[in-house]
Amino acid sequence: MASSRDSQQSLLSEDSIDAARPQRSWNPLNTRRTDADYRYHAPSDSTSPWSEEVLRDVGLGISNSSGDAIPAEIPADNRHSTDSTATTTPNTYKIPQSPESPQTPHTHAHVRCPNRATVLQKRLSWVPLTVLVLAIYATIFSGIYLGIALRKPRWRSISIDGPLVPSTAALLSAFFAKTIELSYVTICVAFLGQVLSRRALMRDSRGISISDMNMRAWIMQPGSMIVHWEALRYSALTFLGSVALVSTFVAMLYTTAAQALVAPKLSLGPIEPRTLQGKVTASFANPEYIASTCETPVINDMDPLYRNTTCLQIVHVGHAYHNYQQWIAQWSQLVTSKNETSSQLRKRPPPTGSLWDNTTVTGSWIDIQDMSTLSKKHNRMVNNITMAMPHGGIPAAAMNSQNKLKQPTDTSGEGKYNIEASVPSPAINVLCTGMTKEELSPLVYASWPGGDKFNVTTWNSSPPDDIPHPADWKNSTVVDSLFEFGPKHGQVSPIFGKYPLPYNTILNTTGAWPADAIYLLGATNDTDMPEYIMCSLRAKQTGVCSTKYSADTSGAYLSTDCENASNGLQYDRRQDAFYEGIWNPDWKNIASEWANALSLNAGISDGAASNARLLMQMMPRYDKTEETFALDPTLPSIAEALAVMAGSTLILSSQNAPFAPFWNYSAEDGNFLSEPVYQNFNASIQAVGYASGGTEQWQGVFYVILVFAFLTSAICLGFMIVEARGRQVTDFTEPQNLFALAVNSPQTSQLEGACGCGPWGKQLKERWFIGMEEDDEHYYIRSKTEEKIPLLRKTDSTPLEPMEIEDDGGGKMLSPMVNEFRKVSKRHSFLAKLY
Repeated sequence: MASSRDSQQSLLSEDSIDAARPQRSWNPLNTRRTDADYRYHAPSDSTSPWSEEVLRDVGLGISNSSGDAIPAEIPADNRHSTDSTATTTPNTYKIPQSPESPQTPHTHAHVRCPNRATVLQKRLSWVPLTVLVLAIYATIFSGIYLGIALRKPRWRSISIDGPLVPSTAALLSAFFAKTIELSYVTICVAFLGQVLSRRALMRDSRGISISDMNMRAWIMQPGSMIVHWEALRYSALTFLGSVALVSTFVAMLYTTAAQALVAPKLSLGPIEPRTLQGKVTASFANPEYIASTCETPVINDMDPLYRNTTCLQIVHVGHAYHNYQQWIAQWSQLVTSKNETSSQLRKRPPPTGSLWDNTTVTGSWIDIQDMSTLSKKHNRMVNNITMAMPHGGIPAAAMNSQNKLKQPTDTSGEGKYNIEASVPSPAINVLCTGMTKEELSPLVYASWPGGDKFNVTTWNSSPPDDIPHPADWKNSTVVDSLFEFGPKHGQVSPIFGKYPLPYNTILNTTGAWPADAIYLLGATNDTDMPEYIMCSLRAKQTGVCSTKYSADTSGAYLSTDCENASNGLQYDRRQDAFYEGIWNPDWKNIASEWANALSLNAGISDGAASNARLLMQMMPRYDKTEETFALDPTLPSIAEALAVMAGSTLILSSQNAPFAPFWNYSAEDGNFLSEPVYQNFNASIQAVGYASGGTEQWQGVFYVILVFAFLTSAICLGFMIVEARGRQVTDFTEPQNLFALAVNSPQTSQLEGACGCGPWGKQLKERWFIGMEEDDEHYYIRSKTEEKIPLLRKTDSTPLEPMEIEDDGGGKMLSPMVNEFRKVSKRHSFLAKLY
């Protein structure tokens, strides 16, 4: 082994070994030593065998795949020779040592590196075609996402029991958003690479800087803007830097923006006009139909006379007392907390009720009249209250399958909706006035001559024969004009059997048709109050309201919106003609059962019912300052209380009734149908469903991300089609391409000191261009400050001049590589001027 080593070393002279292994100084600041000091000159016989150790000792331990040594340099005259035994002579490049030193050429080891493929790629090659497809995809789908976010469509097909469940819809939205984001990042990086590479290749361009090449990292690694902030400092304020910054923020936030503005989520939709349908079976306040449909286990055969009335009175008691108790409790809470309401009716607690135990009903006070003014006008206490309740048929219509409204199903909120229907609302008027015993005497049978024949047992079933017939219109009173008694209005005054005892009430519900009211007479026991009070109760359908219905999993709400100037669905505003104040005579028959069920007639036998006592304690107070009666802010009035108690009869009377104030169906008996029919009515619907769009107002900032995503995608696509024409140049900003270009380029002093720690400071903004050594078809990157310094060979002291080739074919033919370089290095388009 030692002999072999000695024999191999004997092939080299002592001088050759010394030349091959110079004593190097490792001072990096020593600029006096030239490249020639480190260059090894091969012996003339290039075919001599070389040992691997000798090659390593002389610093050329590089071999090709065949094991032969790779020549370090190739003479110019043997550049295209295929003789592997040809000797090599080094070429030299001249590079200034510093910007201040004279621009004199110096040598640089030359390695021939002809480009093996074209820089300008074909249109149908993989990279240009892929980038073009991704640009089209990103542009189209980012535009679709932007359109969805702006339009905020409702996704009616998305529901828990629908064809597309919410979780799948959210997953699909996130998937497409992520693919858009990935495509967007790819095309933006490709766009930057194409612009910078073309700028670097073009003659007389300003070139590119290291900070420019770092812009692709902003998009792919946004955190690099913080780590390498100096690059941001030099390039962010340029036009291309601004595009890169926008693309960076879009790439970071696009998925978030899509989730906020595009992904379907539960939200309350817009108010939409609709025509709904509801079932109609009987006329409003039809006593026969309501009694026949009362739910009771007792059949008609068991109690043919009183089965219906008994059942109906139980229904009245349950609903009326429940509503009344809830309203009284509300007043109690206000009084206990010393929170006075008001003497103005509109500001006092509204009437309340319930339906089906899960629907809260709220009415409205309408046709409000000032009690003080009215009492002064009639010189007595006058408490006139009108209350409207919502139409009782709206909840059933909302749940009817004909209207295709999704009902609430779970706690997520899906299926919640709000309906406002343009339908008439049932209303009740309660008019109470204070009277003395003498003023009442024409209406109390016991005070008449012969009134001693009054029999409490037979009064209701068999009244005395001497009670005058309505046609005689006798027994006028001082309150006829107030209650509209007499032939002028067609109303007969009531007749009561006797005077009630204090805190008792008696009724008159026997008025012959067309009497449209029932009457209540009560007695007080307060010297500051009128001795007796008489009230009339009558009902109608009013057009000054609309009915609102809201449903969700926690329950439902049924209410009215009355006398509202901004309510376009108020019923009388949707009709050509509507006559207000037509009182319904049928309701009197409903109300008579209601009043008897609530023991309002117990005073006829001195029953002293609790309900009557509470009512008589709600007399309006006398205002000594104004010298008239007024509403007490701490106590409800008797007319308000009677209206709230009777509110359940309005809901009951309007269920299954028409959605118009009249009956226009033919019926054989009693104005009700054996089979229900559908009737249309106008309404507006606002439903909770799955829709795109932000749920909070601040989420609107994400529209900026979606807008810029579409615009920048369109710009990149336009560049690929208009400027690049589907053909791309090699992206020299990609690390592998830039590395191959840099290691085959002349060394430079512009990056002095950056070989270990990287470029910094002004080195980041140094401009670079990509050139070509045309006789070698070799690309290289060089500083713009060194652009005018020629590249020289050591064997030739004259600079290499570019070949002067005529384009008409008369001169020497250009190689495809050179021809391609000259094409891409020209400013051949208008957009190229923007580079």
